[in-house]
Amino acid sequence: MRSWPLALVIACGQPTVRPAPPVVVVQRDAAPADDAPAISDDEKLAAIQKAMNDLSPASQQCWAAAAAIRFDVEGELAAQIEIGPPNRVTFVRDTTKSPALAACVQHVLVAYPWAPPLYGQAIQLPFKFSAPAGQSVIDRRLVPFAGQGKVSVAVLLDDNNASNPNVSMFELAIAAGGTTGLRTATRAELWWFRGDATVSSVALAATKVSADTMMYVPEGGAREVRATSGDVHAVIVVVPGGPEGAARAGALPTPELTSWRAAPAKPVIITPAHALHATGHEIFVDATTIPGVPFSASIATIPAGAIIAEHVHPKETELLYATSGEGTLTVNGVMLPTTATSVVQIPPNTKHSATGKVTMRALQIYAPAGPEQRFK
Repeated sequence: MRSWPLALVIACGQPTVRPAPPVVVVQRDAAPADDAPAISDDEKLAAIQKAMNDLSPASQQCWAAAAAIRFDVEGELAAQIEIGPPNRVTFVRDTTKSPALAACVQHVLVAYPWAPPLYGQAIQLPFKFSAPAGQSVIDRRLVPFAGQGKVSVAVLLDDNNASNPNVSMFELAIAAGGTTGLRTATRAELWWFRGDATVSSVALAATKVSADTMMYVPEGGAREVRATSGDVHAVIVVVPGGPEGAARAGALPTPELTSWRAAPAKPVIITPAHALHATGHEIFVDATTIPGVPFSASIATIPAGAIIAEHVHPKETELLYATSGEGTLTVNGVMLPTTATSVVQIPPNTKHSATGKVTMRALQIYAPAGPEQRFK
């Protein structure tokens, strides 16, 4: 047995990095061909070093996928890799307590094209993950949908994956012919429809809405959303937020309305034609248009090359759901790339700035409302 002092450390956010155990390479019982040249330890060492360099980005992506569920995933995975082909991977140590992370890393190691000098070897490779204090950018392609029947929900942002209980964000998918049922909003809601749908309520006749229409549902209001002409996708923001355990399990986080003493408040529907067009913004919802609303909602456009100077919102959480473009968000000095599949949350009293690379379009939420007024 020969040990080499190598380790793969995955740095996520701004973690404290600690030394990891060494890689252990064990010769397996495999008879080499009679005419095969001997493989030196240096060749094996070089092959392992290359593998570690190649595997680091993929392992970071595995952490990002697991962190879409919980941001505080950290610990160590020690993988026993029997290099074939075929490759076989088992974990001899796992302190991360994240099945999603372990499954992803195992898939990456099995699929990796190990170099010929390592064929027939058994390798123990440690991966060390350290969690940041929170995270501000999540790739929604990594967020799974859960649900039953024709209605599914994905939790994009909540207290579990963003360490911010002020606001939560969901994405709802309703297959053609499906419905949410008539449900009570236990928290104030903002719906942003990504396609055609039909909305109704106790005090609202069936109303057809189209893409980019928004709907405000006050706390205690009732609404039903139906997919009458095709599949429906909608982004939903709720205030206050929290750990959205029921939604992660696939249940809509609202109770069905079965009886009431008085008719609940009806939703307010705002079309793009009714939005206030301001500098780089279409403001759909704010306290001047809907008194008492606990957030604002706009469609923001950040031009290519634009620079948004560092600033702070003392009391407001900011959320972004990007649909196009590319740029860089800097939060407390950490540069974070943003793309057309990013969702962003910036807690109150947090320094942040942004630069545009390709013109970006995004849903922008402030909770509570207020900072959007500077765009008017």
